[in-house]
Amino acid sequence: MILLGQGFSNIGDAFQFIASTTMLVKVTGSGLSAIIGIILSQLPSFLLSPFAGYLGDRFRAKNLCVIMDLLKSFVVLLFIGNNSSEKLYFLLFVLSIVDIVYSPAKRKLIICIVREKELLFTNSLITGVSGLAFLIGPVIAGWAVMKFSTDIAFFANCFLHILSTVLLLFIKSKNIHDSNASKNIKINKFDGVIADIKGGFKYFKSVPEIKNLLILSTVICSTGASINIAFFPFAFDTLRITEKQWGLMISIFNGTNFLAMLLAFVLNKKINKRMNIYIIISAIAISWIWFFYSITEKLNIILMLQFFEGTILAFCSILIGTRLQSVIKKSYMARVMSIGDIINNAGRIIGVSLAYILLGSYAESSVFLLNSILLFLFVFYKVIKS
Repeated sequence: MILLGQGFSNIGDAFQFIASTTMLVKVTGSGLSAIIGIILSQLPSFLLSPFAGYLGDRFRAKNLCVIMDLLKSFVVLLFIGNNSSEKLYFLLFVLSIVDIVYSPAKRKLIICIVREKELLFTNSLITGVSGLAFLIGPVIAGWAVMKFSTDIAFFANCFLHILSTVLLLFIKSKNIHDSNASKNIKINKFDGVIADIKGGFKYFKSVPEIKNLLILSTVICSTGASINIAFFPFAFDTLRITEKQWGLMISIFNGTNFLAMLLAFVLNKKINKRMNIYIIISAIAISWIWFFYSITEKLNIILMLQFFEGTILAFCSILIGTRLQSVIKKSYMARVMSIGDIINNAGRIIGVSLAYILLGSYAESSVFLLNSILLFLFVFYKVIKS
């Protein structure tokens, strides 16, 4: 049920992403303005992550996921007929808040329905389903937007999220609470919430492996956000791609999640024994792919690089997510994951700011090159230090 629901919601999100970026490019007249607006509309929501983690650990994860799916299906309809960049950015901001609440709850729901030894397979399957969804979703969305209008994409997104909600209702899962948090809430609701959040931060700081994994994740998010900022104007303003080509690029990049799933399956036994080594190798490979972005403007080579980048990024994400779910105590899962969201989004702010400053004076290739070097040096430093 959760895999099928994930597939429906991912296809819907692919439709929404293609439609919203297309609308913003037309309204603002710039690929750079479009992607900056999209990313910045999401970043302020990192302030809500601690409360999202509290909600995920305090209440039933399935119920939160159902509510957020229904809310998203309603919000996407408000995009229809909007020609104001301010309104579009606001709606994207609202969707980002929904995602902030949804993300920790979904990750906790996974550990409530599978055993620890099944986590790698489960995360791989979820990534694979997401890959299939984003393989077909953006291409169909790009074709539909060109042939009809962006409205059809938002209607499709609404319908698919409703389907996802229905499937979630059939999932049977156990609920896991932090007993200390429950006691705090009985004494004083507000103080209990704050104590619950503080307890999550205290636990996060007490486990070095969790900190190291989340810091690496943040560096990848920060440099990746810079790459994304540069890639949009690179695609729309330098390469002058069409909506159909844009859909193809997104399909190739996200569709490789399926290949990452197969890779995780094949290497399953080796990965479980040396997961940290595979994470490091993946991060280094990503840095080299970004370097090659900086030295070419040929579309066929860029599509090939996207294929490799998408596969390795998804593979690395599977490994980091699985390792975190294995190390973190279940009663703290949503709160620690929300802390990860906070520092990841803070990293994205830094990455976006850096890219924006550089793009004011330099070509997109400079952003690709700099972030390639930064990621490589960070991973090299962690290897030497360990």
